[in-house]
Amino acid sequence: MVLDLELFRADKGGDPAKIKENQAKRYKDVTLVDKVVEADTKWRKLRYQADNWNKLKNDCSRNIGVKMKKKEPVGDDSEPVPQEVLDKLESLTEEIFVTLTVNQIKKIRVLIAEAITKCDAERLEMETVRKESLKEIGNLIHESVPVSNDERSEERRVGKECRSRWSPYH
Repeated sequence: MVLDLELFRADKGGDPAKIKENQAKRYKDVTLVDKVVEADTKWRKLRYQADNWNKLKNDCSRNIGVKMKKKEPVGDDSEPVPQEVLDKLESLTEEIFVTLTVNQIKKIRVLIAEAITKCDAERLEMETVRKESLKEIGNLIHESVPVSNDERSEERRVGKECRSRWSPYH
């Protein structure tokens, strides 16, 4: 069973330092925790960006519907989208849509669909990295568990007596 991602998110009350300490007690790679945190942070940013792209795509479709309902001219297919609109593609507003023709908005929607595809590919890559690194991190160890890299060197208590070496042949 893998650890919950909330344990890696410091902003959600998690403690990555505790997980690093746990990895060190297991004599495992501590950098995996940093890798999970980094991949999760990038994934969350890409998820937010994808949501914004989807919102813009829906705004384009809605504005096309409004313009068609008002029977506004569709415009010429060869009419390019103004460069200042392309520069502000991520932050389009209603005021900008009002100045564009239906065909220009359709071209913008195609560009947004390409951006969504690119963003989704990056997001899936980060999700894969996060998931694979997360699988390598062990569960949290209780404080009472002895820390050792070699099980044979541990003293084990069996009942009331103490044996210095564990043996399968009691």
